[in-house]
Amino acid sequence: MLRKDRAAELLRKGLPPSQIASEMGTSTAAVMQYLCLKIGEGELRRSDIAFSLPHELRARIEDSIERTGSVSPFVVARDLRSHGHEVNRHDIAVYVQYRRARVVLGDMYELLRTVEVRLHTFIKEAFVLEFGDEQWWRSGVPDNIRAECAALLEKDPEPADEPYCYTHVISLREILDKRWSVLSKYMPAELLNKKKELLEKLLKLNRIRNSVMHPVRKSVLTEEDFEFVRDLEADLAHLQAHLRRESDAVQQEAGANGDAPAGELVSRLAPALHVPAAPEEAVTPEQAQDAFMPSTKPD
Repeated sequence: MLRKDRAAELLRKGLPPSQIASEMGTSTAAVMQYLCLKIGEGELRRSDIAFSLPHELRARIEDSIERTGSVSPFVVARDLRSHGHEVNRHDIAVYVQYRRARVVLGDMYELLRTVEVRLHTFIKEAFVLEFGDEQWWRSGVPDNIRAECAALLEKDPEPADEPYCYTHVISLREILDKRWSVLSKYMPAELLNKKKELLEKLLKLNRIRNSVMHPVRKSVLTEEDFEFVRDLEADLAHLQAHLRRESDAVQQEAGANGDAPAGELVSRLAPALHVPAAPEEAVTPEQAQDAFMPSTKPD
């Protein structure tokens, strides 16, 4: 495994840069170069680095920044030490760099988009598997949502390819609610008995989405909001339409009713295109610095 891939793997496991460096027997600066490469390849988000620090540690750093009025890693580290907390100053520096507003809000938009597109794609794929290419729209999507989408399509001066493109989070949630008996047949097993929980999370997701998409309303997004969206995106990472074997039909039906599901899943979706990874090469300090976004959060 390439060292940049190893660094990314350890980050996903929840290790901050200083611990990754210790695990790999290298410097924190080298680890950051590896992680910047993975960000450039699109396999990591910048906020993933900030959120690799435990929640309690991030809270302590934020408290220190507010207390001292400084984002200097040296000042923050000294202040935390005076309060009985030993924190690696390199981790502080990384967190301060990646906590900035443009980084967090940019990644929030990407996460919201990923969740919405994933839900949108799953619902259509499942209906196509159930009803076929010709009937999925009429047989799957509830009448009121079809009417809403058709009206939006008619009003659009540059209409999309099909009315289904005009769904949004709340309409996708309603489809899940009203057509759960059909859609649950094609869900990953771990979601089968989580209808109520998923529907509640989509309500919260819609609230956060509206705050991000309408910044002039000046809604306050919290760190908990960001963590919620990150966790939901991870929970739905395997939300693809699958068809179970006939021998598992009884167990799958029981899972849809809230019992423990079982059964092998066979994907009916086309495999994703493989994009070859860029060759690992040295990164200069100037290149690593280019990966950082300018701050919009007052120091």
